[in-house]
Amino acid sequence: MQRQIFTEEHDAFRETVRAFLAKEVLPYYEQWEQDGIVSREAWLAAGRAGLLGLAVPEEYGGGGSDDFRYSAVLAEEFTRAGAAGLAIGLHNDIIGPYLTGLATDEQKRRWLPGF
Repeated sequence: MQRQIFTEEHDAFRETVRAFLAKEVLPYYEQWEQDGIVSREAWLAAGRAGLLGLAVPEEYGGGGSDDFRYSAVLAEEFTRAGAAGLAIGLHNDIIGPYLTGLATDEQKRRWLPGF
């Protein structure tokens, strides 16, 4: 049964997430688990793929989207791949909103670009 809550844009985003997982996460995930840390390169690759800072305002270099369905796609796909330990949800859904909602303008200009 096809779910009706996602649009074609969400489906395209899902394909981006799957490609990212296949190339940048799954080949290295077991080693990260052993090391107890995810590589910095993985986070940089997630940023390049557009998976980070989804709700950060565009003026600070973010995605500017408050559509929760993108976070749902990330959660579904990382869980499906068995790679939930990367904690992108923590980055996008907890830390990002704290910074955008509570930081001063100066702090936002300093911390959000590249987030």
